[in-house]
Amino acid sequence: MIARSRHYLLSPQTVYECVGDVPNVVFPCASLCDAPTGRLAIYYGAADTVTALMFAYVEELVDFTKKHSLI
Repeated sequence: MIARSRHYLLSPQTVYECVGDVPNVVFPCASLCDAPTGRLAIYYGAADTVTALMFAYVEELVDFTKKHSLI
């Protein structure tokens, strides 16, 4: 491990993430990376009721994690 962020990368913010069978819970399920662009598609469960999709870039996630690292 080279870094660990003190801040969450994903947290419940919207109604569908905060209201459901298990409120205020989000959890990653799978991710796909487009290697040429570094774009990640991250599938995640929201409030144990729906599956959602978010997008991020690997470089931005690594930079964020290093910037806010506990190590």
